[in-house]
Amino acid sequence: MSLTDAKKSLQLSRKIPAAMKIEIGKYLTSSSRVKNGMVWGLRKPIGMSKISKKISGVSFGAMKDGFFVYTHRARCKAHANPLKITKKEIDWVESTG
Repeated sequence: MSLTDAKKSLQLSRKIPAAMKIEIGKYLTSSSRVKNGMVWGLRKPIGMSKISKKISGVSFGAMKDGFFVYTHRARCKAHANPLKITKKEIDWVESTG
């Protein structure tokens, strides 16, 4: 899948509001996937590495309510701003993984 395919898939999603699509679009990559109103495989914001050293052990995603970090076993709750995800949440999700 290319970046343009990922952008098109995001724009066609009916479950994600327009304002959130703009925010999610900033982090899209060619490996991002949109399924059931959730976007998986986003690029992590630069400031997240300052929150926790374990950020490399988790992936970054989004949905209509906001952004979250996840592994194949768990994810944290959604936050409107990706930099509001706490160190405690990142460390816990990384430990599941």
